[in-house]
Amino acid sequence: MNKLYIGNLSENAVPSDLESIFKDAKIPVSGPFLVKTGYAFVDCPDESWALKAIEAFSGKVELHGKLIEVEHSVPKRQS
Repeated sequence: MNKLYIGNLSENAVPSDLESIFKDAKIPVSGPFLVKTGYAFVDCPDESWALKAIEAFSGKVELHGKLIEVEHSVPKRQS
């Protein structure tokens, strides 16, 4: 699964903020960022990019004063 969950987002976070973070780290995404209040989802092209994003960002990148968390997205029925 290559869908990522991005959590601990500020309520001020917008898709362009996340696009910039991924672009700066040269991590490609396949599709738009789906941003909700406090969290977001995005698809990575393959598993290796998803793992690189988790390693690069989770607990290490600050956005609007909060450290973001990045992990594999788990469908609700499986959580």
